[in-house]
Amino acid sequence: MEYTALIVEDNQVALESLKRTIPWGRLGLRLVATAENGRQGCDLIRQFHPDIVLADIHMPEMDGLAMVELMEEELADSRVIFITAYEKIEYASRAIKLSAFDFILKPVDNEELCQSLRRAAESLHKDRDAAMESERRDAALRRFRFMNALTAGGTDRTETVFLGFANRIPSGYFMICVESSDGVTGPMLQRVDFLDLPENLELVSAVLDGELVIYCGLAGDTAGWQIQARNIAQIISRNCLDQAVAVSDLHTQASELRTAYDEARQTLLRHVIYGRHTTVDFFGSQSVNSTKLTRLVDLEQSCAKMAQKIDSITPEEVWNVMMEKSGGKLRLVRIMLLSFCTKAMQEKSSISQWTDSVDISVYNITKLGTLDSARSWLDNFFREVQKINVPANSSLVRNVLEYVREHVTEGLVLENVAAVFYVSPNYLSTLIRKETGITYRQHVINAKMTVAKQMLADTRMRVEDIAYAIGYENYISFYNVFRKMENMSPTEYRFSKCGE
Repeated sequence: MEYTALIVEDNQVALESLKRTIPWGRLGLRLVATAENGRQGCDLIRQFHPDIVLADIHMPEMDGLAMVELMEEELADSRVIFITAYEKIEYASRAIKLSAFDFILKPVDNEELCQSLRRAAESLHKDRDAAMESERRDAALRRFRFMNALTAGGTDRTETVFLGFANRIPSGYFMICVESSDGVTGPMLQRVDFLDLPENLELVSAVLDGELVIYCGLAGDTAGWQIQARNIAQIISRNCLDQAVAVSDLHTQASELRTAYDEARQTLLRHVIYGRHTTVDFFGSQSVNSTKLTRLVDLEQSCAKMAQKIDSITPEEVWNVMMEKSGGKLRLVRIMLLSFCTKAMQEKSSISQWTDSVDISVYNITKLGTLDSARSWLDNFFREVQKINVPANSSLVRNVLEYVREHVTEGLVLENVAAVFYVSPNYLSTLIRKETGITYRQHVINAKMTVAKQMLADTRMRVEDIAYAIGYENYISFYNVFRKMENMSPTEYRFSKCGE
């Protein structure tokens, strides 16, 4: 990497010597300008923002120390090397206070100066690497918080939830979900990351269950948000022949974040099941003709009646009604499965916590390719219903496990979590093992690995950054746990899923 340098020196002979005898290119440096005094130096610092400044101390109009004091903010990330013929303690003391990188006496020894410049470049490189590492980790952490806000059913319903993954609290926001027959591809992610956005629009994206999910937060006036949504959809869909894009309604409340996500996903599912008719579908829009719509309403009403009897009706009875109403057409069967299971989940939402696996399986309905697979899916759904009809865990255990899912990026030390719920660690550990059959520690690991597997689908995130985002201090620890649970490395898992 090349860094820029500026020389501020009033002695013309010394200045020309520095320009001509220092091997700037071999040191990975580019000399961008020179100045004869501190005032000129200030102007050039503002213009070029140099990485390295070589400055004489004693100069007319403004000395080098005064220049650096005045430009302290502009030079915060730069390296300043002072050169002087005056070996005075007060000069050295002021230079140290100004965080000077080095202090070299005249006559300048070129080898000594080259070594100082080389060290300055290495120091800049380390800082830039550290800054990039921090930026990558911060991006991974923000994507995790975004995913968590959508999937973990977090208890934070205040506006501060936005600041976990976005840079500001929006005046309004909407969600976009994208599905492609090719999956979420690198070019698609790059288009999202490098969109030329208006100042009032902020995007945060993640890959969830094989779909690209985009939060679109608006600042100030929200008029024309649908036009912005269409523009985003068109850019994402560029050169993609088989892609569905769905948009939620506009929302303003933090408590509606999951609702907006569900609206976009429901619209996407109907978009895929009914057939792609437009580049982008908005929640509540009707992209099917009136005759088809009447039939779909009849199918959904039949499913609603069956869902009300979810605890007494059998899979065979549901399947027979679906076959009769659909005439055995797979597309209509998929529509009825979607309608039936979502309404059944709503029927039991007040008394049951649906597992993540059920939530994900609902969105696999679009991938059912045969009537046999559809029937198998229905049988599996009923088995999940039977599981939740079994007496639930105590409210304490449910709340603790929910807390674990919501705070998976943290250490989750048993003693600290027990203190949150005002119980002893031994009591909580024993109760969790008794009611769930596995230890508290295993629940923590399971929660972390569930999130890790979701994040691995997003190829923008390095495995090391994912490990950091879910609370591991080093990659090796994460690698060992992941391999033990999945019988493959995180990278192998990522490639296996990309190939599906």
